[in-house]
Amino acid sequence: MIDILQTLKDVNAFLDNDHFVGTSGAHFDTYINKDTLYPHIAEVSSVGKAFAEAHKHLPIDIIAGPALGGIILSQWTAYHLSEILGKEILSIYAEKKDGGLTLTRGYDKLITGKNVLVVEDLTSTGGSLRQVIDAVQLCGGNVIAASVMVNKNPEVTAKTFGVPFTPLANINMSLYTADACPLCEQGIPINTTIGHGKKFVDSKK
Repeated sequence: MIDILQTLKDVNAFLDNDHFVGTSGAHFDTYINKDTLYPHIAEVSSVGKAFAEAHKHLPIDIIAGPALGGIILSQWTAYHLSEILGKEILSIYAEKKDGGLTLTRGYDKLITGKNVLVVEDLTSTGGSLRQVIDAVQLCGGNVIAASVMVNKNPEVTAKTFGVPFTPLANINMSLYTADACPLCEQGIPINTTIGHGKKFVDSKK
């Protein structure tokens, strides 16, 4: 099994000792820029293989992920699991629609009665992963496991999803509100290139 965090560092996707602002407005000192990983096919393939190796003991028919990054990971995981098991494992994805994630394009019919592994790149609250699980179950699919490349919150566990949950890597990332951020108190400049730092800084002008 590859070292996921080292792989992310090798492609400059793991950034620490800085000051970032996330989508939710939370401040933190470590950022995983997943978009930096995806252009590197060999590394993405190795992550997909790690997902496949971790779940090869399960009777999986289909890999599902959320758009957009989950599409890439779903494809590579299905490819490697097909190679390992010697049979075709399908790959599908849920996309944003009406404020949530939904199975469209005929995937809702394809998944009925099938055993599904749901994969995602990162999770902080588990929201996206939960939506894909719900979408699969709504269409009659059987989610037998969920997995994530990096779980950033130790409070996100199998209980969060109601199915077995296996992160390939874990980090304990502290999140701070803007009005109680020790990074701000220390005068550490906000990174305005990555994340939502620029939007936050502009809102304070």
